[in-house]
Amino acid sequence: MPQQQILPTWVAWNNANFTSSSGLTDLRTGQAFMAGGLNVGDYFDATEQEANSASYIANGLLHSGRYRLVLVSSAATAANVKVGTVGYMAPGSVVQSIQVLTQGSGQTIGTYTVAASGGGGTGATIQVVVSTATAITATVLTQGSGYTSVPTFTLVTGGTPGTVQAQLNAPINSVTSYDNAWTTVRPVVFLNAITPGNYGFVQELGVVTVLGAAAVGTTTLPAYVNATTAGVVVATAATVAASPVGFTIGNALDAPANSILFKALMNYVPVCQD
Repeated sequence: MPQQQILPTWVAWNNANFTSSSGLTDLRTGQAFMAGGLNVGDYFDATEQEANSASYIANGLLHSGRYRLVLVSSAATAANVKVGTVGYMAPGSVVQSIQVLTQGSGQTIGTYTVAASGGGGTGATIQVVVSTATAITATVLTQGSGYTSVPTFTLVTGGTPGTVQAQLNAPINSVTSYDNAWTTVRPVVFLNAITPGNYGFVQELGVVTVLGAAAVGTTTLPAYVNATTAGVVVATAATVAASPVGFTIGNALDAPANSILFKALMNYVPVCQD
């Protein structure tokens, strides 16, 4: 169950830009350090006070709602991943798991990092541990993004290397910038700049801070908030005839303003539970 009952308090949620899916890395190897109880896809619900306390004020004040640790696709446009912009589920698939097909023989004992090749995507890597000349284990280090077919991992471990098989899955916990997305599929709001290919927190429900477009539309309440080019938002009059569809993520709480951050209630979105 990815819902966390204990909030991560060792990092400001709107200043996270991790190279590791757990938020921690080994000081010697630089590899993901699976400790601390936080994994990609974990989400948690925070009260107003809890979110305020977890804020890096230079990037704004966080508010009550649901937050999730995600991978930002390496194909995302960095300039569109910043405070208040809207992102969406990344297209294609990610490497969900890796299965050992053959154990090999005569291999050199050690730990190896192997990058994926083929499959139409980028960024997937696995870790292969050779414990004896005839025994290997394999785990996914980075899931990558955008795979349209199963990539391959070629082991170079000496002797007759073992073989592995990747398993793909929809990128439920991988998001990208507006311009590179399956738009209208699971929108999220970015809390800070996250380097494409890295991990960080996004908000998917509750009181969010969004960035108005240069021409934001209506500046009076009530108003619907709609994602548009580059992930900024525009506002339309909230009437029965203009009921929420498509790119609508919620209702404005502050009067929308051109090129300015303002609060909205994110409530017209599908939420994934895994």
